[in-house]
Amino acid sequence: MAVLKGRIVGKDSREPLPGSTAYIRELGTGAVLDTSGYFRLTNLCPGKYTVDYQFVGYKTVTLPVVITRDTLITVPVIQLAPDNQMLQEVVVTEHRSEAQQLLQTQSSLSGAALDQTRGQSLGESLKTITGLYSIQTGPTVSKPVIHGLYSNRIIILNNGIRQEDQQWGTEHAPQVDQFLASRLTVIKGAASIRYGSDAIGGVILVEPKEMPTQSGVRGEANLVGATNGRMGVASGMLQGAFGKTLPGLSWRLQGTLKRSGFVRTPTYFLANTSYHETNYSGDIHYQLNKWGIEAFYSQFDTKIGLFTGAQVGSLDDLYAAISRPEPLSQPGFSYALDRPYQAVRHNLLKIRTDYHTAKGGILTATVARQQNTRQEYDFLSFSGLTNPELSLKLVTHTTDLVWEHRDIKTPVGGHWSGSVGFNGITQGNVRQYLFLIPNFRSYGAGLFAIERYASGRVTLEAGLRYDYRWLRAYFLRDGTNQPYNTTHNWQNANGSLGAAYQLRPDLSLTANLSTAWRAPNVADLYSNGLHQSAVAYEIGNPGLKPEQAYNSNAVLAYSGHRLSGEVGFYNNLINNYIYLKPDSVPIIRQRGAFPAYTYTQVRATFRGIDATLNYKITPHLTLATKNSLLFAYNQTEQNYLVFIPPNRSDNSLRYDLSQWGTLSDVYMSVSGLYVARQNRAPAVTTRQQDGQVIFTGDFAPPPPAYFLLGAEVGFTARIGAHPLSVILSGTNLANTAYRDYLNRFRYYADEPGRSLILKLRLPFSVGKQT
Repeated sequence: MAVLKGRIVGKDSREPLPGSTAYIRELGTGAVLDTSGYFRLTNLCPGKYTVDYQFVGYKTVTLPVVITRDTLITVPVIQLAPDNQMLQEVVVTEHRSEAQQLLQTQSSLSGAALDQTRGQSLGESLKTITGLYSIQTGPTVSKPVIHGLYSNRIIILNNGIRQEDQQWGTEHAPQVDQFLASRLTVIKGAASIRYGSDAIGGVILVEPKEMPTQSGVRGEANLVGATNGRMGVASGMLQGAFGKTLPGLSWRLQGTLKRSGFVRTPTYFLANTSYHETNYSGDIHYQLNKWGIEAFYSQFDTKIGLFTGAQVGSLDDLYAAISRPEPLSQPGFSYALDRPYQAVRHNLLKIRTDYHTAKGGILTATVARQQNTRQEYDFLSFSGLTNPELSLKLVTHTTDLVWEHRDIKTPVGGHWSGSVGFNGITQGNVRQYLFLIPNFRSYGAGLFAIERYASGRVTLEAGLRYDYRWLRAYFLRDGTNQPYNTTHNWQNANGSLGAAYQLRPDLSLTANLSTAWRAPNVADLYSNGLHQSAVAYEIGNPGLKPEQAYNSNAVLAYSGHRLSGEVGFYNNLINNYIYLKPDSVPIIRQRGAFPAYTYTQVRATFRGIDATLNYKITPHLTLATKNSLLFAYNQTEQNYLVFIPPNRSDNSLRYDLSQWGTLSDVYMSVSGLYVARQNRAPAVTTRQQDGQVIFTGDFAPPPPAYFLLGAEVGFTARIGAHPLSVILSGTNLANTAYRDYLNRFRYYADEPGRSLILKLRLPFSVGKQT
């Protein structure tokens, strides 16, 4: 990622203009001049951008900038001329990512880097960031993992709303349309002070484009096709503003359609691994002087086929399926999507309003309603009933009230900034058919305060938060069917301290110490049944205590002319860490035999190193390496934990050309991903007992290490006045047969083989633009 740096001064005084901004139109992000008179924009991908340099009372200067490689780019001093015209009252706002305001270890995808992941799920897209992994259930379900933690320990903010779905299972992928985002930001490490309890592992922000302000209608069309699974994706967006007709009013419509058939390994197809997805959203925003109001609605609808090779009918069949090198059934290709499958629909309605107070602060209030419906279907039963085996409906209401006070200057040249806020949440779950988790009602509330002080090359930050959680689960007594309930109450206070120091213009150090907690959810406490989509029997533990995390991390970042990169260190100690532990004896039910897992609690540590390095060999050729090392340990049992990501190294060589004939932004790259065998896993042993094979540690040892070869070519061509972005990429080009330790179906089948993927993106405008 490149860094853009510069200085803004007044043309009349030649002195810095504190509070002036550099704003990139295409990314909807900017930076404010610091106390030294410099601005700094980080995490920029190669491309052409338009930058507005502006300050109240001075004429705006707009200049293009071309970034062709990952390096430090220093623009010449920007001189703003005084504007002597009489100005009416205006409100100046800086559109910043929430994450950019925090002194937390963070990475982001935007611009060309985000375009290269289009068509993939959120979990797969984020794997390009160092320290990010994905845990999978077959080839179609993927969810993000940050430094070894996933599910309810990661908060996903979808368009500013805390995503609430049935995410406690490894096969419950986030219901987020990635085409909505113009930027994906990941906060690595505990970030619960600002975003609420549960953020022990980190936060993922899915941030859409800023709403348009210029009149006229614009849009964007995206097409993605892949050879493996013969996948096709079409996504479109239209947006506009009314300009002088209805000043301040803007709108946006978006939709995505995705279809994929049976995925192929290097030697066989995976039966019933088809995937259907249909999404749409609408957004309307009105800004009047100091007031702004926004209404947003989205629906995410997906149907996911479950690999039939993981469905077994007896204990002997289970052992045979695990030991068999290939699935017994190997069909040809098909788009058919039959039982077993899961169908998930997520609806989100958000109302947000903001007010810029007379003293310069911003007060923001947001309310949202989410409804998540999950239905899981097994093979058709002998009775012929077509209803799902599992049906869950979760309704969530959230309220957020945040006040960000204006920057306060001190006599010595420092700046104070910060915010205080309230978060509230209510949830209700209704189940039908077979039992896995009970009906429940929960409430939560949190208060937080964060304050920062910046002076010269030093920035300090401190935060404090208090949370309260209440949960009541409802049951029927065996035999009498009399209703009864159990109730839990939890409360906790946590804090954080952070510091950033600019050692040199090209070298910075950021460090953070924080605590976080997570109350057990209803699945942790009361699961007791067959989880259809995981093909596993899960058993909860009503005696679980809240998790308490103590997190520390530090990042040293360097941005030189030819060399840039960063090295991050983290340590996360979690008391009462809750995880699904594989049981020794599989569970046998009328439906068949299933691996069994029990929710268990231990004291665990997660330590690791993230290292990213970019070296410009020539003006056009760049070598990049991303390395993630993770060491997790179960201190209670003096053993390792299951489903912990193995060490990995992702290396690439990229050649860039700003112009090649009629084509622009041309690049070619080749990459190699090495994933080590997970040697830090519980040992797998077996023994005979009463005629049964008893497993200890897991149901199969970790698979061998593997290496995947990839390549990509991209360019921009002109279609009339519109730029068409074309990306052709290949994954697993050597068609390597391998299994991934983080895939729940690694017991039964290999991972996908070679695939060629074509991505087309065309921005366009309709009618007259002003």
